[in-house]
Amino acid sequence: MRLKEALLRGQGREEFDELDSFLLGTVGGRAPGFPAAGPDALYERAEHRRVAHLLHSRAGREASGGIEVNRRFSRVMFDHNLRTWEEIAGAFADAGIRVAGVKGLFLGALLRRTADQARVTTDLDLLVDGRSLDAAMEVLASLGFVSGLDIKDHAFLRMSSRAIRELEAQQGSYGQVAPMARLLKLPEMDPVAEDIGRWLPGRKLVRTSAGVRSLSVVDLHFDMGHRDASGARHAIPAGELLDSAVTVRHGGTDVRTLDHATMTWLLCYRAYCDIALFGERRLKLFADITDLIRRGGWPSGAVEAAVARYPFIARPIEETLRFLREECAVDPGAWRNPGSRRDPGSRRDPAPPPATPATPATPATPATVRGTVLVCHGWGSEPGSSPWVGRLSGRLARRGMAVVELAPFAAAGDVPDLSEVAETLRERVEAARKDTGGGPVGLIGVSLGSAAALAAVAGGAAVDFLVTVGTVASADVGVTADGGPRELLARYGGGAGDDERVPFLTGQVRLGFLRDLVACAGGTDLGAVTSPVLVLSGGTDNEWRLRDAATVAAHAEARGDGSARRDFPAGNHTLDNAAVGTASAVLSWLTALGVLG
Repeated sequence: MRLKEALLRGQGREEFDELDSFLLGTVGGRAPGFPAAGPDALYERAEHRRVAHLLHSRAGREASGGIEVNRRFSRVMFDHNLRTWEEIAGAFADAGIRVAGVKGLFLGALLRRTADQARVTTDLDLLVDGRSLDAAMEVLASLGFVSGLDIKDHAFLRMSSRAIRELEAQQGSYGQVAPMARLLKLPEMDPVAEDIGRWLPGRKLVRTSAGVRSLSVVDLHFDMGHRDASGARHAIPAGELLDSAVTVRHGGTDVRTLDHATMTWLLCYRAYCDIALFGERRLKLFADITDLIRRGGWPSGAVEAAVARYPFIARPIEETLRFLREECAVDPGAWRNPGSRRDPGSRRDPAPPPATPATPATPATPATVRGTVLVCHGWGSEPGSSPWVGRLSGRLARRGMAVVELAPFAAAGDVPDLSEVAETLRERVEAARKDTGGGPVGLIGVSLGSAAALAAVAGGAAVDFLVTVGTVASADVGVTADGGPRELLARYGGGAGDDERVPFLTGQVRLGFLRDLVACAGGTDLGAVTSPVLVLSGGTDNEWRLRDAATVAAHAEARGDGSARRDFPAGNHTLDNAAVGTASAVLSWLTALGVLG
């Protein structure tokens, strides 16, 4: 079927009308002003077709309220997607996995689109070699992304797997992993929450009692191909596309994407597949292709080479070009280049080595130590036992930050009181300040170690930052089916002295330890913790520690000093099963704070 016929006839969907024709004219650079239907009607159709970004410059008295809401959302997502890409790129580089992106943010980088010019999307489409697919999914899971779109935000939001079923049933679709996603909090959108239902009805944005929520979605593509009517597969392996990847500096971030010529012919092919084969009315792809052609010309040489390698793309590209000429008044022949020219702001980097299993980084020894991070481990943990701490140590060492691991609770049954550990941490912080000549000093507390770290900072330890993992801010760290410290004291305490030993977690402790734990952890004044705090928690942790994490995060985030909380839905209590993501989260946060220079 010809692309024009598939798009214009509607095929049982809503008919193609004058508003769609107007938008096609906008794609081609025509149609100034607004049609007779008015700005609101035009915006609603443009948002439905995902080309509302073409209207962002049409401000003034006639501007639609929807355009303003859409423009605000585009700015928010522009910044969020850049940060998410930077996080993912760093984690993939650590794991030795090649990755680049197409469409959305990545096309915007190639075209130098500003936040106001960008198309709103919460998706990142990433290309990975099929041989690296399992490792790539593990890295994303470590960053908090889960498959199935089965995301929970307490009682506020639950997304079903409907989108995945639709993807799997889509005619001709293959070569793509069902979306992986994590919950996205959008406080920047809270002021326009009342307008979201009207102006952004199809964006999977939900207004809850906790504010506006959405999903941050990653689609992994190991092939960019289609299945024809006979069931035969026609594939463009992502690994081959990655050979044409370039790096573009965009919004202060290095973005890895396809070169201009490859992006142009690939989107021409995909436009035909999405409309003529998959039955979707994708005006946004025509807008993107038109921008590519205007900026970089028609890459005739690159297209000829691609057709020679993948003959099945010839007709789709021909049909796309015909549609651009006939319906959008865009003639690729008016813009020509040799086919090998890249965007002048891009650079082609040496390809990373083939994917290898991720291993903890080996700490480097910097010439000068400019800061110190003290890590206080929890119950039963020893120095070097945490995979993510090892990975973080190596990356911080290369930035001049020494990591010192303390394990005061390693020997079960012979552990010091929590208040004693807190005082030791305070003294170690003071000594580190002298050793580094006033350089940054921070604390990381894991599990029971986080209770000691919080007590130390509340007690005057002058740290530049605090990270808590598996946060303990009460005496409920040891709550089991048999009860917690308070229940143990009630059961065994009576007239027993502090040296009496009772079962606790995986060993035995003194009753004095439990009495101190209840007094110290439960008595910490969170209002006295004034340093920026990053709270990290795993979704499989128990309800008491998740409650403590929420309590600490609420106190810290209220100060507006850069404090934050990151949840890893599949993570365990100490996040040792999310090593890459945890280390990357800490490093990204410290970079944003300016601690690492």
